[in-house]
Amino acid sequence: MKSLWKWFIGVATAIVAALFFFKKSKTTPKQEAPPSHEVTEVFVNQINEDLKEDLSKVDKATKGSSPAKDLANLGNTRSRR
Repeated sequence: MKSLWKWFIGVATAIVAALFFFKKSKTTPKQEAPPSHEVTEVFVNQINEDLKEDLSKVDKATKGSSPAKDLANLGNTRSRR
């Protein structure tokens, strides 16, 4: 009777190990990059231009005669949009 249980546990362990091995060996499908759309490229370019413009305004404000006042004015105009 003991040998039957040992055989059963051995077979069950082998089945579980085989299932685990084959499940791990499956390859995942490669994902392709999404196609580029003209609309998104236009939006990205516009956002980058706005960022450069805002950064130049901030840089100009920090180098002025009254940086705190200039930065406050920039913040106020931005919050009013």
